[in-house]
Amino acid sequence: MPTFVQAVLTILIFSSAPACVRLVHLNAYTLGIVRLGLASLGMTVLLVAQGELTLNKIRSWDRHTWRAMVSVGFMFGLHWLLFFLSIKLASAAIGAIGFSTYGFHLLLLGWILGFGSVRMLDLVGLVLACVGTYLLIPEFSLENDQTLGLAIGILSGLASAVLPLLHQHNVKVNTNLRAWGQFTFALPVFLLCWPLTEWTIIPSEIPLILYLSLGIALVGHGMWVHVTSVLSTTIISVLSYLYLPSSLLLGYLLIGDSEKLTGRTLVGTVLVLAANALVMWSQSRIRAMEAEVVETV
Repeated sequence: MPTFVQAVLTILIFSSAPACVRLVHLNAYTLGIVRLGLASLGMTVLLVAQGELTLNKIRSWDRHTWRAMVSVGFMFGLHWLLFFLSIKLASAAIGAIGFSTYGFHLLLLGWILGFGSVRMLDLVGLVLACVGTYLLIPEFSLENDQTLGLAIGILSGLASAVLPLLHQHNVKVNTNLRAWGQFTFALPVFLLCWPLTEWTIIPSEIPLILYLSLGIALVGHGMWVHVTSVLSTTIISVLSYLYLPSSLLLGYLLIGDSEKLTGRTLVGTVLVLAANALVMWSQSRIRAMEAEVVETV
């Protein structure tokens, strides 16, 4: 499957997370421990079966490998903790809106740190995506938990934007190994919050918890580690704006957590899709010109 298609599919999988997190009655800390525990276990079984996670292999890891896994794990744990708190404190819609600033954070960080080239068309695409996102934001009262939830969601987007940069910086470390480290070393972030956990699990919610843990976390984030290691930060940042319209739509369909699909929503969605198409075209031109330079050399 082409990497670009994997990226779009993964974002659509992620779009179901806010509504699912909201529907599960476990609090943010308990849900994080359960999801990371199951995802880490699943990744461990996979790597052991592949012979990539043995005592001899672990002993052979150098400092760079350990540093790569610990850093992505800590940042992933911080992102999840903030994301869950935002949704539980406010709503699935506000959590998704706060997190959707991910694309803006990533584009700026990637540009500043030299992980991707940005042209005028890319900036136009970013502006279109921002305007479209603004039109997609449902009306809500910025008071009390709503304000705090939105602020926490924005911080979650910032923490998540650091992850692709870490994965690209540590691209020499095996992709599956980095995915394992992302889950495993994120667990301590939640385990520090153990006194705040609540373990009353409703049996009817177990399938949803398994989907969050194995479907979205294990499969979705496993694919995302590969995608963010290969695609440029510019492409990833603008593609990420597909997350908001799809998550708001799923939130409305599943729990009525978003506004009805109005003309404003339709215009916002069109702008977001147009922004994605514009940046994809811009980046394809950059890659074509780079290929011509290589061929002439």
